[in-house]
Amino acid sequence: MQWDEDKRVYSVISYCSRTLSTAERKWPPVQVELGAIIYSLRQFKPFIFMSSVELHTDHKPLAYLLRKSETHQHLARWLVELQNYNIKIVHISGKQNTLADALSRFSHEDLSPEEVEKIKELEDIAEFPVCLAIEQRPRVVHENFGLTLSLRSMEGEILQVDIRNEQKEDPEASILIEFLKTGRFPEELPESEKDNLAHLAKDLCLESDVLYLHHKDNKPRIYIPVSLRALIFDSFHTTKLGGGHMDFRKTLNKCKKYFWPRMHSDIVVWHKQCITCQLRHSPNPAYRAEMCTPPVNTLFAKVGLDLAGPFPRTESGNRHILNIVCWFTKFVISVPIPDAKASTIASAFLKNCYLKFGGCTELITDNATAFTSDFFKSLCAMLYINKTYAIPHWSQGNAVTERSFRTFHNILAKYISKDQPDFDEHLEFANFCYNTSVHQSTNETPFFLMFGRDPIFCVDLILDPKVREPIALNDDCITKKCLEMRG
Repeated sequence: MQWDEDKRVYSVISYCSRTLSTAERKWPPVQVELGAIIYSLRQFKPFIFMSSVELHTDHKPLAYLLRKSETHQHLARWLVELQNYNIKIVHISGKQNTLADALSRFSHEDLSPEEVEKIKELEDIAEFPVCLAIEQRPRVVHENFGLTLSLRSMEGEILQVDIRNEQKEDPEASILIEFLKTGRFPEELPESEKDNLAHLAKDLCLESDVLYLHHKDNKPRIYIPVSLRALIFDSFHTTKLGGGHMDFRKTLNKCKKYFWPRMHSDIVVWHKQCITCQLRHSPNPAYRAEMCTPPVNTLFAKVGLDLAGPFPRTESGNRHILNIVCWFTKFVISVPIPDAKASTIASAFLKNCYLKFGGCTELITDNATAFTSDFFKSLCAMLYINKTYAIPHWSQGNAVTERSFRTFHNILAKYISKDQPDFDEHLEFANFCYNTSVHQSTNETPFFLMFGRDPIFCVDLILDPKVREPIALNDDCITKKCLEMRG
């Protein structure tokens, strides 16, 4: 744009844009933004060469690139090219960068009113492209999901489901049941479908006229008909009684005590269709190095403790969250507290951890004033706890505890808003959702490692699945579980 001195406004000279290639989409944001600048300068070179140029961007790191003495080699050659221009990079907020943002948005002209309303629910369309693709490839299973979910939500008095009748009324399950009983498929069934169902039936069995998936090394899993699949997904994803809007892998692991064909792909699709998740979740790298866990050999041998806050004051007067984490099981005890005083933290630790689960060998914290105070040191000495501190300004020193807050914040943000300072009312629900989800470093739930049994959810009381037998957490069991988690 060029400044018009007479009209005192900017006048547009030209526009340019292009899409990113597959490789470019994997670049870090600063490289994408700088690449966009270089591309636009090359396009506009006939207009701006030998002129003073002011470039406005809402990506703040770009404003510091020209001042750095060293930078990554991928950016260095572009920075050299920038020296050909008399350019000044100015950071502006995203709200002020409306013109460039508008050009990157999809037009609403070709969309239905329903699609427009769905898009308006998103905070930033450019950050969540997966949401725009939801309606492009609709699936029949999604229609069943939405219908069943709404019916189940309205009929709150349903306490029990007759799984036999549900399976007999399901088109696919009824065919499989008849095949297991008689060894024959309906004559009108296509041969290709017969082959697929016959392959599936190899791992199925009937127990008391109920269809199960049965593997030699695992407990039988109930075959869930289409009419009940939404109930399972809703229970293990949406509700606060075990869901927490966790990512699809954690949701899938909870659903795996049941079975239906194509469960993995269904849950992936439903998770992408969850607007609440798409508004909050940030994309994670698809591939990561294997997580290394600290060498801890028993329950509460090493405990991490940390604070988050201050948050808006709740009606109960709480402003902080205290997380107490067992490094062996990754079990989290989350406590809302009104302030960050040493006496308040010590009281919460004593009542919610020590008096419920017993003592710990080592307690690790950061170097906050409350943790380095004489009062807190005296408490640890009285309880014979070895008090250790993480290296200052290095959060990885207490990484297990620090990382738990990111997950807790994501869960809480999906149930409360900025205008609802009631995080303490949802905290215990978030705590339960976290502890009953499979942890990436152990491949087990913190709940199972702590108590030796799987939790029983509301939906389990309705469908009564076959769950793992409780285990006795003796020394041999703990040693075996340590070896499994390490390798």
